[in-house]
Amino acid sequence: MASTKNPKTNDAPATKPKLPVLSFLYIILALGLASAFGYGYYTQINRLSDDPTADIATIAPPVEEMHEAEKSAEASSDHEKGMPEADPTHLAETEDEHAKTEVEDTTSHPEASTEEEVVEHTKQAEETVPPAEEDNPTEEALDLKPDNMPVEKEDSHSAPAEESKPKTEEKHTPVEPKPAPDKTPEAPVKAEPEPAPKKATSNIKSESPTATEVGSLPPAPVPELTAKSEYGLLPVISPDGRLPWRVYARPFDDPLARPRIAIIIGDMGMSQFATRSSIQNLPGEVTLSFNPYGRDLQNWVSQARAAGHETLLQLPMEPFGYPKNDPGPQSLLSRLTDKENLTRLEWMLSRFAGYAGVTNQMGSKFTTSRNDIAPVLDIVKERGLLFLDGRTSGRSVAGFVAKEKNIPVAINNRFIDNRADRASIDQRLKELEKIARSTGSAVGIGYPYPVTLERVANWAKSLNRKGLVLSPLSAVTNRQEIQ
Repeated sequence: MASTKNPKTNDAPATKPKLPVLSFLYIILALGLASAFGYGYYTQINRLSDDPTADIATIAPPVEEMHEAEKSAEASSDHEKGMPEADPTHLAETEDEHAKTEVEDTTSHPEASTEEEVVEHTKQAEETVPPAEEDNPTEEALDLKPDNMPVEKEDSHSAPAEESKPKTEEKHTPVEPKPAPDKTPEAPVKAEPEPAPKKATSNIKSESPTATEVGSLPPAPVPELTAKSEYGLLPVISPDGRLPWRVYARPFDDPLARPRIAIIIGDMGMSQFATRSSIQNLPGEVTLSFNPYGRDLQNWVSQARAAGHETLLQLPMEPFGYPKNDPGPQSLLSRLTDKENLTRLEWMLSRFAGYAGVTNQMGSKFTTSRNDIAPVLDIVKERGLLFLDGRTSGRSVAGFVAKEKNIPVAINNRFIDNRADRASIDQRLKELEKIARSTGSAVGIGYPYPVTLERVANWAKSLNRKGLVLSPLSAVTNRQEIQ
């Protein structure tokens, strides 16, 4: 009988199910990753044990190490140069000042919160941890330095910065910067370099001994030297004998006895710009002569005296070619009587106070007549004034008559700007130098043209090295030969 087999049964020996290959590979990979993480953790533990500042470095670079290294380098450099070692107190003050500056930098930007900066810089530190000897930490890192971080002072010959690391391994959380103290720490005193030798900016002052001594002149008028008239105040000799020309003159004394040159700039008061420029830009030794037809004359004279300028009053006189050449409605004319001329003279003398003397304005005809000029000079002497003969005519007798009457007198040697250009003005100034060297004194008259003011100011700077001196007009009276 044939045996029947159950189709559901299997006569082959039973075997255990096999582990899938893919699962095996997963296990191997997991073990490899675990080993790698374990090795990394082991390495990190060793690094932390060697560097106790690693925790702090994850927030900010080790600021103190950087500062100390810089101090050591600076102290070593000073030592090599033979300089004294740094004072620890001085270094502490410098650190306090630096910390204060950092706080001020942080608080000056209120829109950037400290917490946001901490988060931002923590991320940056986690990505790239700076080494312990970071040479150039960022400004943000300096701002985030913990306040309770220990500070160790080093001597200038101390060990490298690694040996001065903080002793604590405890993590510190950054705190908000403290407000700046009310009192600013004293900054280290720096040795100031010796000032460079000053150039002769005030050239005239360095060249004339009296310029520094004189400065501004006393205000005018002096009550004892004035008398009232129907036109205003007139100059007079004081009861105690003081003369206006001496009281209102600019003091002058040259111990070197150098040849003197006086420069007079006329027509003051006619132009505000020209008058102001002359007062402010010319040396105080330059004498200023005011036109009686000008406005606000007393104010201008006060400003001129405050700037050290001696002042004169111009007397308009008849020129050749009158009336085509008209010196003005109050001019002294040869066809008028002496009384009429003296009345006009009184009007002119009362225009302002504080002038040391008078000079003729135009007058090429009037000054050639002894009969016309003599009565005028009598009044000049009576009122204690000096007289400058402008020499508008080579035939003028005004200077000679004044000398005869014992009036302090000077005569003009050159009009320096008949041609108002640099070359002509410079040439006339050189001629004055030659005259001064040969006779001891010289006088030049000019007008307030811009080129004249510029050339005179520059020329005055050269007189000292030439052995000459610029003087007010009163200092050259009675020193010239008058024929």
